[in-house]
Amino acid sequence: MSTMRNAQSFDNTTVKRAIDALRARLPARWIVTPQAREPCGEQYRPDAMLEVRAPDGSKASIVVETKQDLTAVTAAALAPRLEQAVRENKAAGALVVTRYLTPLARERLKAGGISYLDLTGNTRIVLDRPALFIEASGADRDPAPQGRASRSLKGGSAARIVRALCDWNPPVGVRELARRAEVDPGYASRILTLLQNEDVVSRNKNGAVAGVKWKDLLRRWAQDYAVMRTNQAFVYLEPRSIDALLERLAKYNGKWALTGSRAMPRSAAIAGARNVSCYVETPDEAAADLGLRAVDAGANVVLLEAFDSVIWDRTRIDGGLTSVAVSQCAVDLLTGTGREPSEGEALLSWMEKNERVWRA
Repeated sequence: MSTMRNAQSFDNTTVKRAIDALRARLPARWIVTPQAREPCGEQYRPDAMLEVRAPDGSKASIVVETKQDLTAVTAAALAPRLEQAVRENKAAGALVVTRYLTPLARERLKAGGISYLDLTGNTRIVLDRPALFIEASGADRDPAPQGRASRSLKGGSAARIVRALCDWNPPVGVRELARRAEVDPGYASRILTLLQNEDVVSRNKNGAVAGVKWKDLLRRWAQDYAVMRTNQAFVYLEPRSIDALLERLAKYNGKWALTGSRAMPRSAAIAGARNVSCYVETPDEAAADLGLRAVDAGANVVLLEAFDSVIWDRTRIDGGLTSVAVSQCAVDLLTGTGREPSEGEALLSWMEKNERVWRA
């Protein structure tokens, strides 16, 4: 009984806070009010109804669903039920209100045509009539994570699991995944639970990984990884030409692998890269051997000291130069600077069309 009262209190409080947040974001002379009538539904009944009225007098009803927490996989399942509720209640749309929505949960609701609002400020509300579009950003990380379950993909162990899921086709059991990633099976299981809740992996009845949405998985990893922060980065100037540096790299005896724009497969590259990013074992020694100058400004070379041995897994030779695995290159670009994130998106598109080339 206490749990039911707490849930009802959360629903009522959240709806009130959602109304206040909507009023604050609506254009001048727009009005939002709760409707007295209860929403209906044969199999699924939302929590409340709101009315939105435009300055010209046109109005629309919205069904509202409140959730204390909403994972991406739950959001994906909720969207079709809310679509049905919209039809049954003759409403113009549906709105999900919750404490916090992860980026992937927002994507799942957006894909299902469902508006959302979380109490950190993430908002997307779309109505056709009266015409209304509101979009605002709040937190990208949960400000008050609940429980002890794994909620982050930071660190080498998580990175090795992500790379193993991306670089090899499923199915794969938990123990085999742990073996490939060189982690404890219990830790692998906790990370898989996180990724299952984020709707990027699916598992069969035995718990084995049956499917991987690797594009979403790389984007999810990029929330907790950043190439210039996760790895130690040192900037230098190549005073002659980048091509001359690449020639010297090809003859360099130390361990190295290109990443970023220069590591994109040739058929995926969208423009000539003016800079070089390269993983090496000892940046200061490599810089001296390669004739690079340490600078405070005007750098065109970044030497990276790898945060984990996963960087060296599945490196490849392209045009006589060693590059990181395509999946590693993608996340490095997605978390890079300047035009690199857009190059990362271009690489993801190439990977989708050439999965047999880069995935085992």
